[in-house]
Amino acid sequence: MENTHYFELTLPMKGLLLLGLLSLALSFGAFAQGGEGSTPCSCPPAADRPVVIVTDNGGLGTGTVAWSCDNIYILQEQVFVNSGDTLTIEPGAIVKGGAGTGFQETSFSAGNVTEQIITYATYPGSLIISMGAVLLADGTPDCAITFTHEADPLDGTVGVDVKGQWGGLIICGAGQTNTMYYDNPTAFPSQVLGPGTGTDLAEGIVDLTGNDRHVYGGNTGPAESSGILRYVSLRHGSTSLGYSQNIATNESNNGNETNLLQLCAVGSGTEIDHIELVSSADDGLQVMGGTVDLKYVAAGFNAEDGVEFDQGWAGRMQYLFVINDSSQVVGDSLGISNALDIEGDDWEQSNVDNTFMPYTNPTIINGTFVGPKSQSGLRIHNGGSPKMSNSIFAGFGQGVDFEDHDPCDAWEMLLFGELVLKNNHFWDVGDSTSIMDMILYDGHLGYGQEAVVQDFDTMLNIAENPMFDYSVAIDPITGMVSDPVFLEPGNGLAPALEFISPDTWFDQAMYFGAFEPGGNNWLTCWSYLEQVGLFTVGDSVGEVSVPGCIYLSACNFNIEATIDDGSCEFDLCFGCLDVNACNFDAVAYIDDLSCTYAVAGYDCAGLCLSDTDADGVCDAFEVSGCLDATACDYDCAATESGLCDYSCLGCTYENATNYDAAVNTDDGSCTFDAAAICPADVNGDGYVTAVDLLDLLSAYGEACSP
Repeated sequence: MENTHYFELTLPMKGLLLLGLLSLALSFGAFAQGGEGSTPCSCPPAADRPVVIVTDNGGLGTGTVAWSCDNIYILQEQVFVNSGDTLTIEPGAIVKGGAGTGFQETSFSAGNVTEQIITYATYPGSLIISMGAVLLADGTPDCAITFTHEADPLDGTVGVDVKGQWGGLIICGAGQTNTMYYDNPTAFPSQVLGPGTGTDLAEGIVDLTGNDRHVYGGNTGPAESSGILRYVSLRHGSTSLGYSQNIATNESNNGNETNLLQLCAVGSGTEIDHIELVSSADDGLQVMGGTVDLKYVAAGFNAEDGVEFDQGWAGRMQYLFVINDSSQVVGDSLGISNALDIEGDDWEQSNVDNTFMPYTNPTIINGTFVGPKSQSGLRIHNGGSPKMSNSIFAGFGQGVDFEDHDPCDAWEMLLFGELVLKNNHFWDVGDSTSIMDMILYDGHLGYGQEAVVQDFDTMLNIAENPMFDYSVAIDPITGMVSDPVFLEPGNGLAPALEFISPDTWFDQAMYFGAFEPGGNNWLTCWSYLEQVGLFTVGDSVGEVSVPGCIYLSACNFNIEATIDDGSCEFDLCFGCLDVNACNFDAVAYIDDLSCTYAVAGYDCAGLCLSDTDADGVCDAFEVSGCLDATACDYDCAATESGLCDYSCLGCTYENATNYDAAVNTDDGSCTFDAAAICPADVNGDGYVTAVDLLDLLSAYGEACSP
């Protein structure tokens, strides 16, 4: 599919666009799922497919079976693929989750703790891949696999504002976690082999058989494969079973909810790429421990975090895209929303030791994160320590939220070298482009924000305009995107070779962010995000293609252009416009805020403007004062000789003949009366000898005159 773009339309062009979008909506069911007539994957239109109801079969689960695109499969309840079984979901298949029945909410308080418990007669439909089971969901760009809710007609009428209509997809593996136990430590002991061997239960799931088929971890199969997940779209899911909150401290445990996709201690042999997670009532993607690697992941318009990494996940990720919009992101009951939330574990639940080992220490390269001012781009806490580089954050209230509440938390991870945020670009973050405004640091354990900022700055994270269109808006009536985005960086910058990972798993991408300038958008032709109009479109809706520069921030931006022809010029028109600045650019006519100025007393080259006495100190910084270290007013900071005061010097010994009570510093000038100094010198010859003793004895017994 030709991927063309424009930024602004004339009124006639806007009319054509609306007609085109209407046409796109009418063919929505055919797009990437099998539509009318012949399709690349030969799947029938969604409206023509018969429904197959899927249950857990009394605990037997799905068994080993294949789901084709000839049917629509509806998860009537929480359905398990039991250990030893393989579920194959063929390209173009559609899986829908039921909303559940018999919803019941109970809330109660005990002291300062308020708890909410939600139960169902039939729990919302979810698909759970148990430890030891395999899911093969290998879609294609022309024939993606879709997970959505039961009531979705797949005709383009369901927007991104619809959330929480079914459960989600949960995959349980036998990899590492940093948890110590789960709800039944007697039946499934954990940490018997040390850190990383703990177990846990997948959130939001209730195994009615009592066999805990949603347990994960143990680190018995860190390299095992849970299967394949490729070209898969998951949307409109995530349901909650409640949460607890401490009113006094305003701290909340993690809610007990499903997310659109939960990867729980999944092994590194699992293949995951080209997946999207859209319109979750909680997180889009949650990775809990394990070492699974992911490529080409998109999370959009999710109610809490776009993605959350937790419990010691130490995998790799490249090409991660997260976008949210303030009109749609309302947050859950905990009121926390971030593009990325990276933590060692939900410490409040006290099921992890305070070393958080293994650390949540993934390597993430080439991310593009777009968010509203009400969010942080990246939240790091409770031992989370990602290694992230070559990524772009745009439009957030805070770039990075460092929290420091627990041992081995964010600041310590910086010191240990486990947390590395290097060579990332931030733009339109907070209210300025200051490095200080890029981060939020609570300093709970007493470390200073300046120290965190220094490390953050040293790692070459900078304020840099990506020169792309990241402004997004959602139509409040249709839930479709009314203001699309274009996210290929237009500033022509490329990361230095030192920031390109030598790990051959990573592509050697010589650009910042998740989208290659001039490349193909990896979300086109198969994703729901494209279907709702997130990305700019070109002549696919009928207008004449016009080559030219389509980058709004370029000097030669062409408002009529619909296809970029590579002619954009970004350097000539931008520069420093202040004639008093050292780098004044007489050719530029758009100020790029790059002006630099000489420090007072110095010229632009850093040389003194005047040094009259040639002592190496600029005249503007000379300090006049007494240079005599023996004087009363000696000034060690003085660089230029001034008058000295000696009035404090004199004799300070009281028995001296020249004692001066007005002085406070002895200058060695004291004189003394010899007799007073040596009373035993009877004959006054200046020495005490035997003669003095004889003189004294000769006077023995004489009466002294009064």
